[in-house]
Amino acid sequence: MRSILPLFVAALAASAPALAVEQVPVPAFRAIELHGGGIVTVIPASVQRVTIVEGATQFTRVRVDREGKLEIDACNERCPADYHLRIRIETPSIMGLGVNGGGLMTTEQGFAPQREIGVAVNGGGKIDARSIDAAAVGAAVNGGGQILVRSNRTLGAAVHGGGEIVYWGNPVVASSIGGGGAVRKGG
Repeated sequence: MRSILPLFVAALAASAPALAVEQVPVPAFRAIELHGGGIVTVIPASVQRVTIVEGATQFTRVRVDREGKLEIDACNERCPADYHLRIRIETPSIMGLGVNGGGLMTTEQGFAPQREIGVAVNGGGKIDARSIDAAAVGAAVNGGGQILVRSNRTLGAAVHGGGEIVYWGNPVVASSIGGGGAVRKGG
């Protein structure tokens, strides 16, 4: 009796899209914005590099706009229903982080202290940028989501339509909340 396992493995491989680690060549960028879901990890490094760890450029659009913002559109019209996107971004520093329409963006330890950073979530999602120690932080959540940041001087925080901004450090805080939400010190 012959095993059907090889046939099953071959059929499974043929039905799944070929997804592999993929380097994405992009020009220099100063900010990152994720649209439509996925997981982005931002890592300190001496040079900028964008790597799709799970997913593919056949389904995900990655580009840098005229202002130097790296835009990631997670899923195009050809995206399979069970598509998962994970991207690793390496950069020496970053001035802005954004999530629009869901997703998770985190920063890893090792970034040098920065003068300022802007962080925004719109329509759900989460950004955890606690590993970046910034003097001035501007943070905004609109329509749900969560932001975690660290500031040692000032924090301008706005939450509209639900959501939460949690901060570490001892900044002077100016906050605005409309339609529910919270700005609070982390523990």
